This record gives sequence, structure tokens and C-alpha cells, in this order.
Amino acid sequence: MTSKEVAEAEGDAPERPGYDALAQRATQLRAVVDQPSAKEAAAQELARIEQQLATRREDDGRAAAQARLTGIRRGVGSLLNEYGRDRERLRRALRDGWEGWTGPPVSARDAIEGLNARADQIRGLHVEAAALCDRFALALPTLGLPREPEAEIDLALPACWRHEPARPAIETDGTVLKRERRTYQEVDGSDAYRIIVAAGLQPWPALTPAQQAALDEHAEDKRQEQEAMQEFAREAARIPRELPGGGGVGLGRS
Repeated sequence: MTSKEVAEAEGDAPERPGYDALAQRATQLRAVVDQPSAKEAAAQELARIEQQLATRREDDGRAAAQARLTGIRRGVGSLLNEYGRDRERLRRALRDGWEGWTGPPVSARDAIEGLNARADQIRGLHVEAAALCDRFALALPTLGLPREPEAEIDLALPACWRHEPARPAIETDGTVLKRERRTYQEVDGSDAYRIIVAAGLQPWPALTPAQQAALDEHAEDKRQEQEAMQEFAREAARIPRELPGGGGVGLGRS
């Protein structure tokens, strides 16, 4: 084929796009491919919103806890004043003749029950404050607590309340790791518990590599144990219930 024929043949063929045009088009297509899908974009936005909601709940819970702590400080102060009157009421109830007492007569039993009930109210506020401060990492306020009655009333008394620290309610994560976190159920029914439930419990901390390895190993042990039991069941099913020949000796018979 002559050069003229080659030139004529090339002239008849469609013109191929240049490299720059191909590269530009490739760049445009990459931009489209790199854009997240509607589902991916929605998932990303949802994650941001969920984080904002969690932050808002935490902030609202902390603000409510701080307000409750202010109420607790005032409540303890008021109850301590009432406890002082209850203590004097008990003293007078145990004296002969009620000398100097201007109020209505009251039995020692009633006076002790009133004193104990007031002490329970004070201790309940202490437990509430401790739960709120632990959950929201707040400074524990200084709250007054009366001394035990035997230390303040120099008379032999029936059994009165004794101060025993409240035991925090704990739950475990249900794994072999047995990680623990507080549930604050020791203050169930209180304003503090309602605040904590609204904000949610502290999330479980992320697993360390060693903890994850321990869980994986436990899961593998359980899987192998299950496979062994299944194999045992299959082998047991193959054993005839009676031996050949009609001997009458079967599985589990002697």
C-alpha cells in the first residue's frame, strides 16, 4: 500500500480522542465515583446527629444533676434542723415527768421512729448526691450528717439507726471479662435516678486488644466444644441398640 493509500485509509477512519481529553473525562468520572451514595451520606449525617443528641442529653443531665445537688444541699440543711428537734423530743420522751416540755406528750417509741425516719431522709439525700456526682463526674458537695444517737444522747436507748455506707448497684457485661459498671439502682425512685435514666448509663469502654483476644479465644473454645458434642451425638446414633445375633445386649443394658 502506497503512502497515499495509507493517508486516504486513515482519513476515512473515525478520529480518536486525544490523551488529554481522556484524562479529563477520567477525572470527571472519578469525582462522581468518589461522591458518597445517598445511603452513605444519610448514614454519616445520622451519626453526627446521634452524637449531637448524646451530647445534648449529657449536658442536660449534668445541668439537672447540678440543680438537684443544690436542692440536696438545702434539703440536708433543713432536715438537720428538724433532726435536732427530733433528738430533743426523744431526750424529753425518755425523761421522767416531762419537766419543761411544752409540747404534747409522746412515747419513746414514737420519738425513736421519728428520729430514725429523719435520719433515713438525710442518708437518702447523701446517696442521691453520691450517685449524681459519680455519673456526671461532679465534685461531691459537703453535706452534714448527724452523729449516731448513742453518741449524742447519754441514755440507754432501744435500737436506733446506724450509719452504713450504701452499696453501689453494679452490673457486668455478660462476657467472660466480667467488666463492671454502676447502674445506680440504689437510688431508684429518686430524682437523681430519673436524671441518670434520662441521660443513660456510661457506655462500656472500648475493648483493648488483649480483651478482644480473650473474647475471641473463648468463642473459639465454645465452638470447638459444640462441634465435639455434635460429633459425639452422631457417633452415639450409629451404635445399634442390640448386638447382632439376638443376644439381647443393647446400649445401656447389662
